[in-house]
Amino acid sequence: MSTAFQINQNGEYLVCKNQDVIYNGVYLFTNQRGVRKTALMLPPTQPASWVSAYGSLTVSQIGKENPNGGINEKGLVVEQTTLWQTEYPASDVRPAVNELQWIQYLLDTCSTVQEVLEVAPSIRIDQSTSRLHYLIADKIGDRAVIEFLNGKMTIYRGELPLPVIVNSPYKEALKEIESGKTNWSDCGEYQENSMQRLLTVSKRMPEISNHIDIIDFAFEVLTSARREDTVFSLVYDINRMEVHACTNRNPERKTIKTLDFDFANGLPSQSVDLQRLRAKNVTEQFETYNTEFNHKAVNSFFRDPTLTAIFKWEISDEMVHFLACYPDSFS
Repeated sequence: MSTAFQINQNGEYLVCKNQDVIYNGVYLFTNQRGVRKTALMLPPTQPASWVSAYGSLTVSQIGKENPNGGINEKGLVVEQTTLWQTEYPASDVRPAVNELQWIQYLLDTCSTVQEVLEVAPSIRIDQSTSRLHYLIADKIGDRAVIEFLNGKMTIYRGELPLPVIVNSPYKEALKEIESGKTNWSDCGEYQENSMQRLLTVSKRMPEISNHIDIIDFAFEVLTSARREDTVFSLVYDINRMEVHACTNRNPERKTIKTLDFDFANGLPSQSVDLQRLRAKNVTEQFETYNTEFNHKAVNSFFRDPTLTAIFKWEISDEMVHFLACYPDSFS
């Protein structure tokens, strides 16, 4: 399910995220600039190809190059939550990526929200597993919500009255909050929970002026919007280029400074298991990325018994190996 929101307070810009899912694996990856990539698409779909202009720090539950969200070295943040009403565009002549690699593509190629909106129409999302909508923010305070409804890209941008996405269509959910509605028990458990989290965040946001530490406040709001299946919580401090994180199994708050990493082309990427990351000497706990680490992440996800029972997927060992080695195909 999940909750994501942006905070803009006196020139300080944060993006905050609760990831709600019945799977505990979560990993951080750095991604180098100057890498030529091709999307993982099955024929006859034409895969998108690009060269990463910017380095980034991404969080993923599935493996490298398929992020749940992240921040690049220019301060662009891309995050997402599930939206069942999503309908991606029909097949056409444009090259394609999947719904998670779309996040990596934007982080690799864009430095601002404006640039995202300029390049996003040039590729499409195809062969997706999840239905998502996206919250995007940058270092100058611009932000946008992007949804795919009825096969078309829908954009809400700029002075958003409530820069929050849950698991309901943005415009419809905003109207209900603005109308003063506070009860959705007649809408089904899923929709009710989504709207209650949106209501919770909307009520907490005006309290920000009473707090000295904006990061503490951000985590307070995330805590108030938590579910029993919240696996990790993130606060992207765009001004300071930091990611603050805690997980269900490791609630100690960690601070990852993107400026501590070198994203130069030719240097190896770094990786770490966020569930095991400790608060002291954070950067030193990252290890040089290798296929074995990625195989652990990919295998853990696709072999999780609960996810397998729900999605009823049958992923061969060969396919797991292929997905784990996918980043090695880049030049």
